[in-house]
Amino acid sequence: MLGLHILLAVGLAAFADALSPLGVVAAFLVIYVALRLAIDLLGIRRYLRRLELGTAFGLWFVAEVFKASLDVARIVLGRKVSPQPAVIALRLARPDDRIATLLGCLLTLTPGTMALEYLPESGLMYIHAIDAKEAAAVEAGVRAIESRLLRWIDADAPPPPPQTPRSPARPEGARHDG
Repeated sequence: MLGLHILLAVGLAAFADALSPLGVVAAFLVIYVALRLAIDLLGIRRYLRRLELGTAFGLWFVAEVFKASLDVARIVLGRKVSPQPAVIALRLARPDDRIATLLGCLLTLTPGTMALEYLPESGLMYIHAIDAKEAAAVEAGVRAIESRLLRWIDADAPPPPPQTPRSPARPEGARHDG
């Protein structure tokens, strides 16, 4: 569906005589708005949800990389900064090789961190952080990436069934007087 969306955007940009990167982006947004208005008619709720979550994840991750770049620059260029590198073992929320690979790539792209190893049998990922004065802060950053990535990946998963409240069980031998 994304390929069709891009193809329509290129076609619309060419038709409008605006075949440039900015013109294609503008056409992509126009088509997105049209699809959003016809979401129920076309039955594309899942596609648009994944597109929105993917775009939000991409923008958020670019901002995180920018912030991490500034932190690493502060460490490298600062005179009185003494980093404390460390290797942190972190158990992933979902021990899946594919998700671990994506998370490892995203961590390695983020300045100051690098995924070293993943052990599928235990679900542990070893992460090197250039400045790990507080292991909890490094873990919180990794958990933020992991939770947003899982939210995007699970966008088309059916919602869990609602839980019905259960009445407390009566102990064996108890009588109900009514």
